[in-house]
Amino acid sequence: MTAPHERLRARLGDPALYLDDPADTAPYGRDWIGKYEGAVPLVVRPRSTAEVSAVLAACTELDVPVVPQAGNTGMVGGSVPRAGEVVLSVERMGVIEAFDEASATVRVQAGVVLEALQGFLAERGCDMPVDLGARGSCRIGGMIATNAGGIKVLRYGHMREQVRGLEVVLADGTVVEGLNILRKNNTGLDLKQVFIGSEGTLGVITRAVLQAQPAPQAFQTALAGLASRALLPPLLQAARARFPRLSSLEFVDGATVAYVREADPELRIPLAGEHGSYVVIEEECAAGEAAGEAFAAGLESLLEDGLIEDAVIAGSEAQARAIWRVREAPTETVSRRGLTHKFDVTVPPGVIPAFLGEMETLADGFPGVRAVLFGHLGDGNVHVNMAQEPGLADADFRAMEADLADAIYGAVHGHQGSISAEHGIGVMKRAYLPLARSPEEIALMRTLKAALDPKGILNPGVILGP
Repeated sequence: MTAPHERLRARLGDPALYLDDPADTAPYGRDWIGKYEGAVPLVVRPRSTAEVSAVLAACTELDVPVVPQAGNTGMVGGSVPRAGEVVLSVERMGVIEAFDEASATVRVQAGVVLEALQGFLAERGCDMPVDLGARGSCRIGGMIATNAGGIKVLRYGHMREQVRGLEVVLADGTVVEGLNILRKNNTGLDLKQVFIGSEGTLGVITRAVLQAQPAPQAFQTALAGLASRALLPPLLQAARARFPRLSSLEFVDGATVAYVREADPELRIPLAGEHGSYVVIEEECAAGEAAGEAFAAGLESLLEDGLIEDAVIAGSEAQARAIWRVREAPTETVSRRGLTHKFDVTVPPGVIPAFLGEMETLADGFPGVRAVLFGHLGDGNVHVNMAQEPGLADADFRAMEADLADAIYGAVHGHQGSISAEHGIGVMKRAYLPLARSPEEIALMRTLKAALDPKGILNPGVILGP
């Protein structure tokens, strides 16, 4: 019997639409952290919404399962094949189509790279407020499909808050065009919200209208050292009150900074001594000395109240980058030193200190594992990295994942948190979805899936599983 992907390839006809050489398709079958990998018999690369529609109509007719893929920078296994599915990549749909000055909205195709959009908007005095470390490779369609967050959620929210309108192609090829630019459009169900965060299980996002923001005139950036992680919640409250345009409040645990410096002694920490926690504070502000003086006064008040022990303010763009390096270095270090089990979770900000302590205690119970902890203080998003230490065999470390996940997600549930803050569910977390959603919510998700994708060809096994 002819394989499904071969029937699809014959139906497509045009070789310019697909890749089928294993050397060409292999990169589409690996996620960027190297954890998930699958065989890719065919990669379809449409150039327009019409071609996406034709491809999906053929896939539904021929019963060909499809994994939609944008930048493939996900971390939960939701963007790579698991059972020989065809990959539908939007990478060739990379056109920034229009910018409306009056509404400050931009219409883009799903394959636009975030960094390219940021550059486009910067030339027009605007900014795309969702910013990620993967900005050079992540694509807008994937960011919407996973409801990406990033370092400015505290001020601007997730990707969901930036989307004004969407164009989506359903499993049967139907094009749902809702490219609204209006802020106020109260006309029934907000259908775009069904697809934001759906991880390609309900339809393929092809175009979007996004709300841009005025580009900040300037930033004030500081690194603060805290005597204890117990001070993180009161610091959050005080920072919100004292920095009216606070955009980022990022923390790195003191033990994590020590871990990074073990691996990279050249990493410069622009504060004297060691501290229980480190926090990057960044505020968007007007240009000029007055804004700098107000920011410095806010930090001084934090010192006087005993919330921080020390602080340094960036005096240049290079110094600001050095401060942000303290927050970004742990991600690179854990990847370089060995394997890592990554857990992206949210807990109420008030319980972050207790939760960090629980994660350290948990790691102590797994010989050869070290907890590397950092995250977004403003929204309670903690990146729990359980890192492999030298001497622990890869196979033994991998075998620990299920027990670690059970314990970590159980702790998160106990604190009334979420098992996914910004990376989605994918296949990695689908077994734990009942810890975050009620049976009735999950049943409604299945009803939507059955209605929009009755044959189950779109990203099978993601979020809900079989």
